[in-house]
Amino acid sequence: MTRRPVVARLVALVVAAVVAGSGAGFVAPSLDAPVAFAAPEPLSSPSRFVPVGPERLADTRDAVCECTRIDATTIRVQVTGRVGIPTGAGAAAITVTATGSAAATFVTVWPSGAARPETSTVNVASGQTVANAAIVPLSDGGAIDLFSPAGVDLVVDVSGVFVAATTARAGRFVPASPVRLLDTRETGSLAAGAGAAVARPTEVPADALALAVNVTSVGATSAGFVTAHAGGTPVPSSSVLNPDGSGAAIAASVIVPMSPAGIALFNSGPTDLLVDLVGWFTGPSAADSGEGLFVAVVPTRLLDTRTSAPRLWADGTRELAVDLSGAAALVTNVTLDRTDAAGFVTAYPAGTGRPPTSSLNARSRNAVVANAAITGLSDRGLAWYSNAGTDLVVDMTGWFVGSPVASVAPVPSNAPVPPRVLLIGDSTLAALDVVTASQRALQGMVPVLDAAPCRRLVRPSCRSAFTGQVPDTAVQSIARTPGPIDVVVVKAGYNEGTSGFQQAVEEVLSAARTRGARVVVWLSYSEGTGNQLRTYTVNNAVLTTLRDSGAWPELVIADWRTYAATSSGWYSGDRVHLQGGGAWATADYAARWVASALHRPCPQPWAPGETVDERCPSPDVAASQRGTPDLRGLYGF
Repeated sequence: MTRRPVVARLVALVVAAVVAGSGAGFVAPSLDAPVAFAAPEPLSSPSRFVPVGPERLADTRDAVCECTRIDATTIRVQVTGRVGIPTGAGAAAITVTATGSAAATFVTVWPSGAARPETSTVNVASGQTVANAAIVPLSDGGAIDLFSPAGVDLVVDVSGVFVAATTARAGRFVPASPVRLLDTRETGSLAAGAGAAVARPTEVPADALALAVNVTSVGATSAGFVTAHAGGTPVPSSSVLNPDGSGAAIAASVIVPMSPAGIALFNSGPTDLLVDLVGWFTGPSAADSGEGLFVAVVPTRLLDTRTSAPRLWADGTRELAVDLSGAAALVTNVTLDRTDAAGFVTAYPAGTGRPPTSSLNARSRNAVVANAAITGLSDRGLAWYSNAGTDLVVDMTGWFVGSPVASVAPVPSNAPVPPRVLLIGDSTLAALDVVTASQRALQGMVPVLDAAPCRRLVRPSCRSAFTGQVPDTAVQSIARTPGPIDVVVVKAGYNEGTSGFQQAVEEVLSAARTRGARVVVWLSYSEGTGNQLRTYTVNNAVLTTLRDSGAWPELVIADWRTYAATSSGWYSGDRVHLQGGGAWATADYAARWVASALHRPCPQPWAPGETVDERCPSPDVAASQRGTPDLRGLYGF
């Protein structure tokens, strides 16, 4: 049988990535204040976990999809009464895979017959295959509905259900301090089809039903899939995540059935695999107790930094106090939005030691990515750490019964650090060295200005008639600049023709990437005169093509050509080089673009006396609406 490389039937826990609005009946809290709200009405009684299969419930790619088409955008899938699932189950652990979409879309899953929530379980771009999982409450009839506004094929797998229980021996969740069980970056990358065994952790009893783990693929060199299953059992026709071959880190929070030997992984293509333990589900030898039973609730938003500042800054931690009696661990969806760069976020109990693991990974700047997280709760609530900076949306869909752990550590920092910005220019930027006072407008950053007449991007630079020097190329400037570089601003390339320009830009971008720059802000080429105008027009189009290709997510085009087109007193007669007012305008423009690209507050208001935008908009958009800033009023030159 041919295995379809889609995420699978071995569960992951809840991923309900929010696309709009808040959870039903819940208002997002302000900053990090304690969350004062009545616990959402439970949608299920306390329940124990019962493994199922994993089994496929529906696949719209098949002639008989095992689903009911409600309308053009919605299908219904019966869960109970099939493949051994008891009719009394109140919730199901499912994995939903979206594939074959011709446009970006999302998928929402909810109990059939109820009002559709303003959340999504899967977010997928055109041409992608993406899976996420959820613990979904079932309707009284045991069914779920799935909605997508755009055409997409859907695959639904079930790996377990939750059955009402006052107490239980088997099927209770036991949270664990996240610990890494496997990292093949240390033991050797896995060749295609190699797979890996993950031994049962010593703290987990041999008869435990399943492990809750986070599985991450890193460095995959071809598109494929990864499957997780009980050790010693055949590899199932399913997968838990789908690497795309880009090498980007892709994570999935999954519940994997366990044998006494542990669990096993299978990888269809070469990759490194990481496995982090989150907890386990007890077996029949466990004590009879009510702790660890699951309670499902209406999806409830706990945090959205897009509307409740501050965002999660690079190397920062955001805590949220949650006052929820009788909960030991929360089942949440964690969504990253408008990420500053490729990086990761770790969820953990507030006031405890941050584990050396990750909960989800963003592959690039401005990514949107979600993953489930079962996170232990402390008496101070929850915490999230980011190594790169991101907006954060957290939705709760349930909890496991028990008591929170004690917090012992102080509240960590979440403060933005001014970025170190290398500004590379030729003679069109050198006015900032002549009108040195204009550098006062380079605010909100640690600027490193390197503007030299006659500079080229890659080819050997010419000798300047003004300085008598042959400057470094832009690539050499990036390589030789000491210290860290967070952002590169480029106002160079006026000494280039059209031949070889694309390759030269790519070499500059590659050099910036090698130095760890999160963003490259490239100012488009201004008007010029005569043949220059055609050259600059062609090269501006090349910049746009590179940005839109997706190969360089760090590339931001600042449309200086349009921004400065109607200016008075900024240009000399050649409409390329700057006069005094243009030096101030360029410094202010660069500072605003750096703030906008890094999702930071503007360094200055648009005019004196106005409020500074907390999330700096594109200065190009602002200028199209209001004209250019009041530079003399702001800087007094």
